[in-house]
Amino acid sequence: MVLGVGTVILSAVGLILMIVCANIANLLLARAAQRRKEIAVRLAIGASRWRLVRQLLTESLLLSLLGGALGAIFAFWSSAAVVRFIQSHLPQGRSSLYP
Repeated sequence: MVLGVGTVILSAVGLILMIVCANIANLLLARAAQRRKEIAVRLAIGASRWRLVRQLLTESLLLSLLGGALGAIFAFWSSAAVVRFIQSHLPQGRSSLYP
Protein backbone atom coordinates (compact mmCIF):
# COMPACT_ATOMS: atom_id res chain seq x y z
CA MET A 1 0.00 0.00 0.00
CA VAL A 2 1.44 3.34 -1.07
CA LEU A 3 0.64 6.35 1.07
CA GLY A 4 0.36 9.82 -0.40
CA VAL A 5 2.44 12.76 0.71
CA GLY A 6 -0.60 14.30 2.38
CA THR A 7 -1.27 11.17 4.41
CA VAL A 8 2.31 11.00 5.62
CA ILE A 9 2.33 14.69 6.59
CA LEU A 10 -1.05 14.38 8.32
CA SER A 11 0.19 11.37 10.27
CA ALA A 12 3.36 13.22 11.31
CA VAL A 13 1.35 16.24 12.43
CA GLY A 14 -1.00 14.00 14.41
CA LEU A 15 1.92 12.30 16.14
CA ILE A 16 3.50 15.64 17.01
CA LEU A 17 0.16 16.89 18.34
CA MET A 18 -0.15 13.84 20.59
CA ILE A 19 3.38 14.38 21.93
CA VAL A 20 2.67 18.06 22.59
CA CYS A 21 -0.57 17.27 24.42
CA ALA A 22 1.19 14.73 26.63
CA ASN A 23 3.95 17.26 27.35
CA ILE A 24 1.48 19.99 28.27
CA ALA A 25 -0.42 17.62 30.58
CA ASN A 26 2.85 16.73 32.28
CA LEU A 27 3.79 20.39 32.71
CA LEU A 28 0.37 21.21 34.19
CA LEU A 29 0.66 18.35 36.67
CA ALA A 30 4.13 19.48 37.74
CA ARG A 31 2.88 23.05 38.12
CA ALA A 32 -0.07 21.92 40.24
CA ALA A 33 2.24 19.91 42.49
CA GLN A 34 4.44 22.96 43.04
CA ARG A 35 1.48 25.22 43.82
CA ARG A 36 0.04 22.87 46.42
CA LYS A 37 1.74 24.69 49.29
CA GLU A 38 0.74 28.09 47.94
CA ILE A 39 -2.90 27.05 47.77
CA ALA A 40 -2.75 25.62 51.29
CA VAL A 41 -1.32 28.91 52.61
CA ARG A 42 -3.99 30.94 50.80
CA LEU A 43 -6.71 28.76 52.30
CA ALA A 44 -5.12 29.09 55.75
CA ILE A 45 -5.10 32.90 55.64
CA GLY A 46 -8.76 33.03 54.66
CA ALA A 47 -9.13 32.89 50.89
CA SER A 48 -12.40 31.33 49.83
CA ARG A 49 -12.42 28.24 47.64
CA TRP A 50 -14.33 30.18 44.97
CA ARG A 51 -11.59 32.81 44.85
CA LEU A 52 -8.90 30.13 44.43
CA VAL A 53 -10.89 28.36 41.72
CA ARG A 54 -11.48 31.65 39.93
CA GLN A 55 -7.76 32.51 40.06
CA LEU A 56 -6.71 29.09 38.74
CA LEU A 57 -9.34 29.16 35.97
CA THR A 58 -8.30 32.68 34.95
CA GLU A 59 -4.65 31.65 34.73
CA SER A 60 -5.51 28.55 32.71
CA LEU A 61 -7.75 30.54 30.38
CA LEU A 62 -5.05 33.14 29.74
CA LEU A 63 -2.46 30.44 29.04
CA SER A 64 -4.78 28.59 26.66
CA LEU A 65 -5.76 31.78 24.80
CA LEU A 66 -2.12 32.78 24.43
CA GLY A 67 -1.18 29.30 23.21
CA GLY A 68 -4.11 29.24 20.78
CA ALA A 69 -3.22 32.67 19.40
CA LEU A 70 0.43 31.72 18.94
CA GLY A 71 -0.62 28.45 17.29
CA ALA A 72 -2.94 30.27 14.88
CA ILE A 73 -0.22 32.77 13.99
CA PHE A 74 2.27 29.97 13.39
CA ALA A 75 -0.25 28.02 11.27
CA PHE A 76 -0.97 31.10 9.15
CA TRP A 77 2.75 31.83 8.79
CA SER A 78 3.74 28.29 7.86
CA SER A 79 0.83 27.31 5.59
CA ALA A 80 2.45 28.72 2.46
CA ALA A 81 5.70 26.88 3.22
CA VAL A 82 3.85 23.59 3.69
CA VAL A 83 2.03 24.00 0.37
CA ARG A 84 5.32 24.77 -1.41
CA PHE A 85 6.92 21.71 0.20
CA ILE A 86 4.09 19.42 -0.85
CA GLN A 87 4.03 20.78 -4.40
CA SER A 88 7.78 20.33 -4.75
CA HIS A 89 7.39 16.63 -3.90
CA LEU A 90 4.55 15.93 -6.35
CA PRO A 91 5.32 13.82 -9.42
CA GLN A 92 6.34 15.73 -12.55
CA GLY A 93 3.42 17.04 -14.58
CA ARG A 94 1.15 17.54 -11.56
CA SER A 95 0.98 21.11 -10.40
CA SER A 96 -1.97 20.65 -8.07
CA LEU A 97 -2.84 18.56 -5.06
CA TYR A 98 -6.23 17.77 -6.59
CA PRO A 99 -6.78 15.04 -9.22
